[in-house]
Amino acid sequence: MDLALFKTLDSANIKDEFVIRVEELILTEKIVAGDRLPPERELASHYGVSRPLIHEGILVLENRGLVTLRPRHGVIVNNYREQATLDMLLSLLKGSGQKLSPELTEDLEHFRIHIEKDIVSLICRGAGGAKKELKKLRHINQKMAKGKSASELAEFDFQFHLQLALLSGNALYALLYNTMKPAHMDLLTRFYETSKTRNQVVRFHEMLISALQDEDEKTAEALIGKGDSYSGYNEEDS
Repeated sequence: MDLALFKTLDSANIKDEFVIRVEELILTEKIVAGDRLPPERELASHYGVSRPLIHEGILVLENRGLVTLRPRHGVIVNNYREQATLDMLLSLLKGSGQKLSPELTEDLEHFRIHIEKDIVSLICRGAGGAKKELKKLRHINQKMAKGKSASELAEFDFQFHLQLALLSGNALYALLYNTMKPAHMDLLTRFYETSKTRNQVVRFHEMLISALQDEDEKTAEALIGKGDSYSGYNEEDS
């Protein structure tokens, strides 16, 4: 394999930078399943670092399911779609340096809509006395109505949906949202940078709060399915 693929590392944390670079090569399929990485000693010499440091990075990649370390055969690239682990997903969601692919972005949005339908269902059924806490959603939405910058709007949007998760009474949902925050913030910031849709999102939030107040589970779920997909907005109302 051509060592030129392995670009110079410029981070203070060489091991993490090495992991990010190899991860990128695999996810962009510049190296593919079945390929063999250069020997550790060659990579160490190429980067001017110690062999144990390269070995530590390879162990991280193996733990993520991206490669397999085979004694006497070297480091073999895996089919990440079949063998990547939860550690790989968490690395992506936490913003390890990789941008989510369009396919993974779509999957993330589908997953979020699916769990939010259950979240609003739980709230409408009175889980954890959530109806009394809807004022927290209104407070966040009022702040969002005055928001200006993309980063500010993204933060308010995230906090609104995190509060929904908290009101569901299901602790796992809130944990999932916080785990996925870096990925969501990246998507939300890009959304608000390129779309003049703040008022539409605020109105969507208002309608959702009203449905939750009325314990109208059917309407709340329909709103999530229709209005919680960013591709469903237009820019006619800024």
